This record gives sequence, structure tokens and C-alpha cells, in this order.
Amino acid sequence: MSEKLLEVKNLRTEFHTDKGKLVAVNDVSFYVGKEEIVGLVGESGSGKSVTSLSVLRLLPEQGNISAGEVLLEGKDLLKMNKKDIRNIRGGDIAMIFQDPMSSLNPVLRVGEQIMECTKLHLKYNNSQARKHAIDMIKRVGIPVPEDVMNRYPHQLSGGMSQRIMIAMAMSCNPKVLIADEPTTALDVTIQAQVMELMLELKEKNKIGILLITHDLGVVAEMCNRVMVMYCGRIVEMADVFSLFKNPLHPYTKGLIASVPKIGKNADVLPYIAGRVPDLSQMPKGCKFAPRCSEAMEKCYKEEPKLTNIDGNRQCRCHLIRERSEINE
Repeated sequence: MSEKLLEVKNLRTEFHTDKGKLVAVNDVSFYVGKEEIVGLVGESGSGKSVTSLSVLRLLPEQGNISAGEVLLEGKDLLKMNKKDIRNIRGGDIAMIFQDPMSSLNPVLRVGEQIMECTKLHLKYNNSQARKHAIDMIKRVGIPVPEDVMNRYPHQLSGGMSQRIMIAMAMSCNPKVLIADEPTTALDVTIQAQVMELMLELKEKNKIGILLITHDLGVVAEMCNRVMVMYCGRIVEMADVFSLFKNPLHPYTKGLIASVPKIGKNADVLPYIAGRVPDLSQMPKGCKFAPRCSEAMEKCYKEEPKLTNIDGNRQCRCHLIRERSEINE
């Protein structure tokens, strides 16, 4: 097992709304090791982005972390004061946000925003910061970086904005990189370039990466381990080879089956019936039961626990739990 850089223990995140207290992340535990890429997958509304925002304490005002620990090399980020956590953000832990247009400051030039990070965390002077910013823009595949340095965010395309966010996140050599849908709005060529850059950063600087994505192809190619999330809970966790070769949870099976296969014609693409339930209308028992073709009576009444299987593998399913008990 690789050395743990980031460890999340029993994280619970709630939102206070007009409908009452809604639990968006429920008892989530995982770790990201040195030189490791851990994938976090699931449909929209599963709680992936809220998990990442909780790690960096970037929740909106109505959000609240009610339980758990977030340890960076053993230090609990949830117990730090505002000044200390600001020094961690962008430095030791960097994040590539899902929506670059709302994450970039609209009144500052792109170059200023990248330079600000390196001045704060790496203590670069103006000349060093500018040179480093130009190099990072070039490395994410943007031509004429000197010109782009002087542009405002509204003068960039969606794909260019996304690459600028990636350049900013990687510019301070973080220990942990959280990438929330980092290849959204990028064409295939630039996507490959960005992924190559992330792999290079991982190997060169021995960082850990939490990769949040819908793209199972990217997960299969990039990740060492994978976590599957549904309704704010981890429903399966395994190394990437085991997960794709033998998915255990019905939800994981559905996600993998719904990926179109090259060279295979089908009149109807496989899909998972129904949709992720609203946080204010969570079903009793297993949260996936109303959409599951294998659900038993027990599934509608009692929520399954996360069961350890074969050492490092875990699954939250009554069927798997019963089978493991029979095998014992």
C-alpha cells in the first residue's frame, strides 16, 4: 500500500435548506496515496463534487461538515483556522474546478491569476512568476502563451479556460491534486495532452491525484483504484483492474454496461432505469433498490453496510454480503 497523502475518515456533509437538513455526503472514507491516481465516479447528483469541496472547506454558506476528519499527511484540515487552510489551498492541495468560467476572476488578466498563485505559495518574484506562468500555459497545449497571459477570461473559449484552470492548479507543485471533470469541453487531442501532463506531474513530483469524472475510459486508462459513489455513499471500492473485470455492485455493473462498445451494434443502448433520487426524498433501505433489477425485499427495508471483500475491496450490497457470508 502506498504512503497516504490525503485520508478522509467518516465524512458527513449536510445542507440546511427550506426542505430541512439534507445529507449530501454520508460516512465517506477513502485515501489517496503518493504517486497514485484514485478515481471517483457516479452520476450527476451522487455527491462527488460536494466531497471534493468538503475536503478543501469550500462549501457554500448553507453547507456544513457535521462529522469526520480530512487528514493531509496526518494533519486534520477541518481543525485548521481560516488562515492556515488558505495556505493549504492552491499550495499543498490544488483543485481543478468543474466550471472554469465561474472559477476564474473576470476582472483580472489570466497571467495575473496564475502569477498570484506562485507568488503566494512558491514565493516567486514578478520575473520568476511570469516565466513560470508562460511555461505552464505552454505545457497545457495553448499556443502563443505570451498573448494569452494578457487576456481576460471572457476572451477565452471554454476549452482554453479549462486549460488555464489546469495550469493554475499544477503551477505550485501540489502534494495532492483534486481534478473535478478536468477534461470537460476539451477535444480528444487536448484531453490526451492534459492527461499526459497529469501523469508526468504525478511521477515527477510524487503527488496523489483524486480524479472525479463521468468518463470510465479515462478511469480505466489513468487510475490505480476506483470509488463508485451513489446518493452520497461509497457503494464500491476496488483496484481499477478488478472493478472493470468483475464489478460487484449492481450500480457499478450498470455504469460499465452503459458505455457504448466500439464495433458492437445495438438497437438500444443499455442504461440504468430511473434517476438519482432527490436528497429530500431518499428511499428507505438501499438507496439504489428502486432502480435495481436484483433488489430483494430486504433491500427496501435495511440499508446495507460497506463490506470488506478480498482485502482492499469493498462493496455496499446485501447480495454481496450474503454471498460473502456463505463463502465464509
